[in-house]
Amino acid sequence: MHFDKKYLFLSTSLFFKLLINVFVIFYIAKMVSVSNFGSFSLAFIVSSITTLCLDYGFNLRGLVLTSKTKEEVNVELSSMIFAKIIFSAIAILVFGLFFSLRQYDVTTNKVIGILAVSAIPTSFGNFYLNNFKIVNRFDKEAIGYIIQGSVLLFLLWLNHFYGKNDILYYAIILLISKIAYMFFGFFAFRKGFFKSVTFDFKKAMGVIKTATPYGVHLILGASIIYIDTFILSFLSTLENVGLYQAGMRIIMASMLIAVIISDAFIPEISKMFENRSIVSKKLSTLFEFILLFSGLTLITIFFYKHTIILLLFSEDYLVLESSISLILLIILLRYVGIVPGIILTSYGKQIIRARAVVISIVFSIILNFILIPIYGMKGAFIASLVAHIVLNIIYVYFAHKTIIFTKNVSIFLLIAIFLINSILQLLFFSDSKVFLTVTIFLNALLIGVYLAFTSKKGLKI
Repeated sequence: MHFDKKYLFLSTSLFFKLLINVFVIFYIAKMVSVSNFGSFSLAFIVSSITTLCLDYGFNLRGLVLTSKTKEEVNVELSSMIFAKIIFSAIAILVFGLFFSLRQYDVTTNKVIGILAVSAIPTSFGNFYLNNFKIVNRFDKEAIGYIIQGSVLLFLLWLNHFYGKNDILYYAIILLISKIAYMFFGFFAFRKGFFKSVTFDFKKAMGVIKTATPYGVHLILGASIIYIDTFILSFLSTLENVGLYQAGMRIIMASMLIAVIISDAFIPEISKMFENRSIVSKKLSTLFEFILLFSGLTLITIFFYKHTIILLLFSEDYLVLESSISLILLIILLRYVGIVPGIILTSYGKQIIRARAVVISIVFSIILNFILIPIYGMKGAFIASLVAHIVLNIIYVYFAHKTIIFTKNVSIFLLIAIFLINSILQLLFFSDSKVFLTVTIFLNALLIGVYLAFTSKKGLKI
């Protein structure tokens, strides 16, 4: 395998995405009560869904414009910007309706309002910087996330020593960091490759129609994770919401490498999609690597669940240990769905992804209303697991009909690596910080050995 410079920038972006979307949330979870964390998590989800609605698949659509001319790209991106402005106006109206029908406490509603507004600068910042990937300028996004992360850390530091331990303060800090991110993205976009921006309502409607399969899939895809939380907030307490969201944050933290993989491969596969033999070989190698990485991740979380929960949260969250098997299965299914998702997107089959997600959400909603009253938080995890099983069955079926991506997977090599790791854990290691650190280095070593082994075979991503 050979990794070019874009992976350095994508890795940098990933690190700061982890900082902004995961580790900061873990920090807040440690600082506030489980109930307050439930309120903040609910607001954070509203912000995330609003961001996806404003993005509307435009970022994903932009990644497949690599074969178009500069002029064609400029026209389409201009239309996307106008469409995003339209969506932002609609979002503000929806926020007003939401708060007129509010049912949460005053503090929760204030935090929801602040983080919902933060979705607008987040979405525009994402759009401005994401589109530099079309011209292989992955560094722009990395710089944007560095700026956002630095502002966020500085303000959290100030608040920690001179401010107040209040979820309202944390929400305002996140809003300020996202505004800084948007301004950098705007000026980079304005001075960079894409300079011509015109507003044409007809073209904006056209680009909305084109991006609909991408947008529907992304919005509904996120709903598979988020719908459980909303139903849980209606049928249970904010404390259970906090506990459930802590489990989902573990899932999301373990999955952020998927962002690197998708962002790097969708443009590349879109360029060479006609050469099916090369694409098949490349995706088979990628799928094998994903199985390796996910397997080592699952083994680590399983054997060190107690330590990980205490490191990320507190003793109040140890109840999550009883649901760890469900959490691990959801992580595995999300990893398995990465390559099929890349295939369906690169080959213009977003409509299949959207339909698959709709079917999965229907299962999720029905099961949540049945299982949450019976099993509480664990019922939400079970509903999410079933929804992911349904989604993956559809993804894998249609993706495999398009491109065979499992042909060259070395199953026995992967099993051998997993067995070595598991035996070491059972015989010599225990659930502690020291052995968790050792295991992380061991995983890195095993991945290095794997990469060396596959490179000798002439395989590369």
